Amino acid sequence: MIKKLFTFWKQKEKPKIHWWSVIDGVEKVTPIVPAREYLPDWWKRVERIIENKVDNERMNKGTLKNCPSFPEYLTQGFVVPLWTDVHVTVDNSEFKWQTPDRVFSFTSHADSQFRDHVPQHIRDNSSMVLKPACPWRVKTPPGWSVWQLPMYYHYDPFFEVLPGIIWSDIHHEINQQMLLKRYGEFTLKRGTPLAMYVPYERNKYTYDISGPNDENSKWSNESFIHVRSKFKGGYKLHQAKAKKCPVKH
Repeated sequence: MIKKLFTFWKQKEKPKIHWWSVIDGVEKVTPIVPAREYLPDWWKRVERIIENKVDNERMNKGTLKNCPSFPEYLTQGFVVPLWTDVHVTVDNSEFKWQTPDRVFSFTSHADSQFRDHVPQHIRDNSSMVLKPACPWRVKTPPGWSVWQLPMYYHYDPFFEVLPGIIWSDIHHEINQQMLLKRYGEFTLKRGTPLAMYVPYERNKYTYDISGPNDENSKWSNESFIHVRSKFKGGYKLHQAKAKKCPVKH
């Protein structure tokens, strides 16, 4: 009985994500931070409610800040900021990079490795794939991986990291693939949000696809009432209730 209780308690422990830098000092100058601390500046300025005048009547409309999918996405996981300035020169015949110190290095992927194979509009709007030697390592619990995601809503004008998945319970190195968006000379500055890493458990699952039936109609109706019966905050209340309840809904 005691063994069963101990096992149950262990299952309830929060999974721990370990981050460490292989270059001493990076963890102090440009530490990895939870994504909620790297919200885009434009997002911070957005009001939740705007007043619209339609047919001489004033109507309050919720902005994208009221849609739960946006804040949920922006606050998941961790952000890896760029750990050094890097000056890049890229044209049709030349690629060069320079950092303040040789301890920070970059390489590139040849077009034959990526850009030659993607749709034409991607080739037309990019110049190359830059690959930093990232000093960060990550270790997740057994059975857990991390999503590598671009800082999509930061809309960086110079680059976007390509998304991918790393089995970080067995492989701890992360080297981002930065798709550069332009030719010419430009400097990417230390502290620029580079990529987002979201841990997740690799669970197996089954699925079904169906039309409306009694069971899924009940799910839809319950969800609708929870969220739509409040002027505001219905989703968050429903979410908080689900977090407290240990059984499946």
